[in-house]
Amino acid sequence: MTDLRSLKTLLAVVEYGSIHLAARSIFISHSTASRQIRALEEHYDTTLFERSSSGVFPTPQCLAVADFARRTIAESELLADSFGEYSGSIETVSIVTSTGLGQTVVADAINRLMRTTDRVQISIIDRGSVEALQVLRNRQADVCVNFSMSNHELGTLPGVRKVAEVEAANFAILADEHPLADRPSLFISDMTDFPVGALPAGNTARMRIEQAVRAQGQVFSPTLEATCPVLMVRSLVGTSMIAMMAGRTIPTNLNAIGCKAIPIIDQDIESRFIQILEADPRRESHGLDLVIEALQSSL
Repeated sequence: MTDLRSLKTLLAVVEYGSIHLAARSIFISHSTASRQIRALEEHYDTTLFERSSSGVFPTPQCLAVADFARRTIAESELLADSFGEYSGSIETVSIVTSTGLGQTVVADAINRLMRTTDRVQISIIDRGSVEALQVLRNRQADVCVNFSMSNHELGTLPGVRKVAEVEAANFAILADEHPLADRPSLFISDMTDFPVGALPAGNTARMRIEQAVRAQGQVFSPTLEATCPVLMVRSLVGTSMIAMMAGRTIPTNLNAIGCKAIPIIDQDIESRFIQILEADPRRESHGLDLVIEALQSSL
């Protein structure tokens, strides 16, 4: 019997034309997605995707399986809805997070959780750091996985309780042939002479870059703004642009596409932390307990 999760993965790969991007879009690891595609190919005894350096392309057999997948998933959802009280026993937990943390910490946690239970349904809300906190305070989400500045005291915010926190290391991401690529570490002053890739305005990481550049007496004007770390890194290849990212948001295929990460050591940059926050008071939920446990294990 074909697994519904594998069919959902196949549809994502068809849509994105990349196993790596598809895996991130549905918050599973690249290895899990590859394993699911291989299992489908073995099950149907056919090649579902043609591989090339520019991505993967569905074969005619794959398109037939994709049609089957759409019908099967739709019918499964209708069946679950018809169960009434039974379907209500599946707990839904809502997580608000940024794109970068969603593709790393949250994706790892969901993968870990799905290996232990099928009684928890996860809803992901993608927001910037500042807006994510407001979503949690408004109780529109159960959990928030967020970046925070070192001087941001959450204990004074009503409706929010901090569960866990780890410091996020900062890295400059640049192409292997970049003039600064041989440096063991970088300062903000090293980076201001080059084009900069940054997250959209209002994001915590973006604000930290702006503050550090202003401390150098310069105006921050990014060449590229992007919410997706994968897109940001791919845009660096063969250019002199530099992007700054927290260690956990750096795509795993960095070396394969010709880029490297160099630690940033600069007194003008405040320490930053990855935090797991929950709505206070929290609702009683075994599913929520499992989600929090999985997130803590992923930090």
